[in-house]
Amino acid sequence: MAMRLLVVDDDEMNRDVLSRRLLRAGYEVVTAVDGPETLRVLESRHIDLVLLDIMMPGMSGMEALQHIREKFPASQLAVIMVTALAESTGVAAALRTGANDYITKPLDWAVAQARIETCLSQLTHNREMRQATELYRLASSATDEGLWHWDLSTGDLHCTPRWNSILGYPEGELSCSADAWFEQIHPGDRSRVRQQLDRHIAGTSANLEIEFRMRRKDGVHIWVECRGGASRNASGVAVRVAGHLTDITPRKAVDPVTLLPNRVWLESELEGPAGRSTALLLFELEGFERYRETVAPGHGQRMLQAIATRLKDCLRDLDPDGRADLVCSAERQFAVLLRPAGAAGELRRMALALKAEIDCCLRQEGEAALISPLIGITAVQAGEPLQGIYRDGRAAIRHAREQNSGAPVVFDTAMRQRDRDEMRTEADLRRAIDQMQFVVHYQPKVDLESGAIAGFEALVRWSRPGVGLVMPNDFIPLAERNGMIVPIGMAVLRRACQDTVELRRSFPAAEVSVNVSGRQFADPNLVGEIRDVLTATGLQPEALRLEVTETVVVNDAVSALQTMRELRGMGVGLKLDDFGAGYASLAYLQQYPFDTLKIDRSFVIQMAEGTAGEAIVRAILEMARSLRLHVVAEGIETSEQARQLRRMGCGYGQGYLFSRPVDLVKLRELLAGWSMPDLWPAPEESVA
Repeated sequence: MAMRLLVVDDDEMNRDVLSRRLLRAGYEVVTAVDGPETLRVLESRHIDLVLLDIMMPGMSGMEALQHIREKFPASQLAVIMVTALAESTGVAAALRTGANDYITKPLDWAVAQARIETCLSQLTHNREMRQATELYRLASSATDEGLWHWDLSTGDLHCTPRWNSILGYPEGELSCSADAWFEQIHPGDRSRVRQQLDRHIAGTSANLEIEFRMRRKDGVHIWVECRGGASRNASGVAVRVAGHLTDITPRKAVDPVTLLPNRVWLESELEGPAGRSTALLLFELEGFERYRETVAPGHGQRMLQAIATRLKDCLRDLDPDGRADLVCSAERQFAVLLRPAGAAGELRRMALALKAEIDCCLRQEGEAALISPLIGITAVQAGEPLQGIYRDGRAAIRHAREQNSGAPVVFDTAMRQRDRDEMRTEADLRRAIDQMQFVVHYQPKVDLESGAIAGFEALVRWSRPGVGLVMPNDFIPLAERNGMIVPIGMAVLRRACQDTVELRRSFPAAEVSVNVSGRQFADPNLVGEIRDVLTATGLQPEALRLEVTETVVVNDAVSALQTMRELRGMGVGLKLDDFGAGYASLAYLQQYPFDTLKIDRSFVIQMAEGTAGEAIVRAILEMARSLRLHVVAEGIETSEQARQLRRMGCGYGQGYLFSRPVDLVKLRELLAGWSMPDLWPAPEESVA
């Protein structure tokens, strides 16, 4: 649809000449002879831009401009003043009054056309951003998050009604103050929350991300997640903190697969001294992780559910008095909490009976040779501290693994030496850097429209001697804290570039994404080192994308922007990772030269039709389109998620549905023999 322009001039010849030019340029043109008629036209018709003569009898152009700006801001209606005045004071006055630009008589048509096009382009951009922002706001309002804002200068804390309802209070009943907030926090978590909040306000932590317990009105403690960030003045001093509060009790205290109480629930039950004798029986499924990786998606979860059902049925027979609680205490681990404990012989008999149920389930599934349950038993007497009972049970499990007999192992104090061994991890990690014990796996990124592999993400693993392949979650946080992430990150980048160059000989379109941590990005030598790696490996810069999170920008916004501009100038792509999980992602997309954003897996997981998760994903995609950004959705695990994202216009997807991370050899095989899972059309859309 053509843009509609309003030409305002009391001189008929001027109106006619300018109108004809604009019509030939493809615009729709409306005319007015004076200020009052201009205002009437604007009241009755949609106008995109006004060309307003500054010198008119009666109501002058300046007076008309003042009336226009009372109703229409410059971001919604562009006004270009047409003037024969040579004095800069008149032009300056018009711009201060709200004019978007000006042109002078006699008209230089090329200049006038360029200024009109610039104003209309900015107007279109403003409209798209307003629409995207409004969509994002509406989607966010549909979530279950309680928003809060703390003014540090006045001490005032402002909360939304949802913040109160999370804690079971009607709006206005609970005082929304910092003191009231901390009073609701569980005493065992209060000091930790204060410390993390103080650290963030002091500037020693990039983002505020805390999980803790809060007391509801009914006295029950729930788990909440608090995310936010501080706004700072020019001196770097925090002036306000804002964020959101989310009830995460179902995720924290209940295992989503087995629907049993989980490790968080168990730990809450093991606080303080034992009021009565207490025993803990741990059952760990040795070999389950390897088994799960070799079977069809979802089969491992069904196995855990079947085992949980058999254990519950068996416990009802073994414990008619209801002393026992069955817990899914880890991904491949079950626990039985017994209060009171009972005699040692009874604990062994119960453990063996439960193990027999697990073995029976494994035999029925035909997997008895692949998975073996390890059993650890520990107990404390009334009055003794409970906090170490789970740790002691884990030590017993480790000893059971070494014995490899299948018999239950009861903890004794000599096993605590195992805990000391874990302290060697950091030393091993330092040695791993010197000896380059790190390997890189790759997870494909798939074009959701064509089904082709469009690239892959490099993911590091630690090949720890005597342990095996260690996943990043088990060593990256430690490396981040002590600075070892910088040499690890460069080693991963170098290997990923070398591997991609090798792959491009057979697959010329191959490109790789590499994660860059906040510590790496803060390194002033980063750009030079990346340039050296590209030169040494021969990889084209366009084949490399760097994935960064908001923390990269928050730490040092000015330096980060300069680094990003230099990288983009080299041709290296920039991807904003985990988009939507932080509080300021929208601002970063506008200010920093990202070419791609990655939708956080949490939104993909919660993306059922008609939910707030779906609404947020739609808003993010609309925003990305208005900013001309590519979008990758991570964490796709089901065909329905892939189809839904494709219908919404998401360009790319990544997740276990397509492939787990694989090594270079398997990646080459995957690229050579790739065939898209049969997703299009959806089963319900297919024709018999």
